Amino acid sequence: MPCFLSCSKLVLSSGEGDKTRYNYSMTAIFATAAPTTSGQCRPLNILRDLPSVADLIELCFASTIDAEGRSYVDQMRRNGRDSNFIGWASKVIDTASLPLSGYVWEDAGKIVGNVSLIPFIQGRRKIYLLANVATHPDYRRRGIARILTDAAIRRARQKHASAIWLHVRAESAGALALYHELGFQERARRTSWQASPGTPLPGDLRVEKRPARDWLIQRIWLERAYPTSLNWYNQQSWDIFRPGLLSAISRLLADMKTMQWSVYRNGDLQGVVSCMRSFARPDYLWAALPEHPDLDAVTNLLLYVRRELGQSANIHFEYPAGLADEAISASGFLPQRTLLWMEAPGMSK
Repeated sequence: MPCFLSCSKLVLSSGEGDKTRYNYSMTAIFATAAPTTSGQCRPLNILRDLPSVADLIELCFASTIDAEGRSYVDQMRRNGRDSNFIGWASKVIDTASLPLSGYVWEDAGKIVGNVSLIPFIQGRRKIYLLANVATHPDYRRRGIARILTDAAIRRARQKHASAIWLHVRAESAGALALYHELGFQERARRTSWQASPGTPLPGDLRVEKRPARDWLIQRIWLERAYPTSLNWYNQQSWDIFRPGLLSAISRLLADMKTMQWSVYRNGDLQGVVSCMRSFARPDYLWAALPEHPDLDAVTNLLLYVRRELGQSANIHFEYPAGLADEAISASGFLPQRTLLWMEAPGMSK
């Protein structure tokens, strides 16, 4: 049964300097019946398997895949037929944060199951993400997903992984049951939101462009909302939002624009929202809010941001589930998914 990857900011490259960034989102459903005796588990072969894996992912997640997910699948197909990409990718399988390794289940020459094993490097630590766990509908409830996941975990341990992570949609009860059986423990629960441009409702709060004086408390709030335990995945440096000339130069070199707004009640800071804008990407927001946010202030701030981003086709952001859901929803954002981030036990830190 499928586990559909939700992976941000991975880079797909042809090996000739061109890079395309994708966010892609997939969910997970598993059955834990006895293992099948038909077919075999084998390592992914990027020389020939990528187009078939892309077809499998598209089939398994047709009901939940979004535009960026479809773009990711199409890119996987193109990469699988690109000799330049294959030549480059074969040299960086263990270092590039891309789905270049893993395991497939093959039956009569047909790939009917898959799991990707994606490495992330953080200093001297190598962290592996299990993703793209998918089983063809005709082969479900035979234990294929469990076999593939076990194989990927063993491989990550052989590679001396410091940590092994996965993420799964909150509503996927079967997948959660399997992951708990395998010893994974929930570490975070985060909801992704999306909205189109909008017009704010009237309010008595004051919103303005973020002044430099708000930076220190903004950073503290950002680090709490987006914890260091997951920064290997986000790969986000908060210095991009720091006021000053050096940060401005860094943004210019990265071809990135940031816009930031603060909201106050009676002169007291209630939150900061930063927008990260880059070419051919949806606008992405980062919310810095206190531990117990003023929900009315959050709603009005997000409404204001939606108005200011009136030319944006789509606005995305992610925030810890449950902390400000009511306020975010009231501002016109719709929840796309809630992912549980889970870590395997017994890994060296």
